[in-house]
Amino acid sequence: MAQVFLGIDYGSRRVGLSHADELGFAFPLPAATAEDAETRFLQIGKEITRLKVTLLVLGYPLSVEGERTKRCDEVDAFAAELTRRFSIPVEKIDEALTSQAADDIGGRKPRSARERQDQARSGERDSRAAAVLLQDFLNSRGIGS
Repeated sequence: MAQVFLGIDYGSRRVGLSHADELGFAFPLPAATAEDAETRFLQIGKEITRLKVTLLVLGYPLSVEGERTKRCDEVDAFAAELTRRFSIPVEKIDEALTSQAADDIGGRKPRSARERQDQARSGERDSRAAAVLLQDFLNSRGIGS
């Protein structure tokens, strides 16, 4: 059976999502941006079902030195909830610099504070970061190359 991956860039208000299969190309999906966590989990579940996901690749917020950060506990709890709800393996990978890389490959830079707010609210940057971390994961495993 083919592997199907869902990349996840966790945030307490927005969850960036990306998708890839065994061909090895990651691309962003619409972020889970609902006000409440339950609705965000429902959106993640819809993507898992729609894409027939077999592995969740979750960004893990280690420090630049590779040490655990304060946010690691929050991400660990989120990973445990993903496992409980969806019974799919979760692979945590270092997400260092993925948001910065997402900005570098992203679309047009916002020209105003309003555009910055709209872009942040949409979760577009979060999903680009999820695609970067998923692509890093695929490359490190030699998937698609």
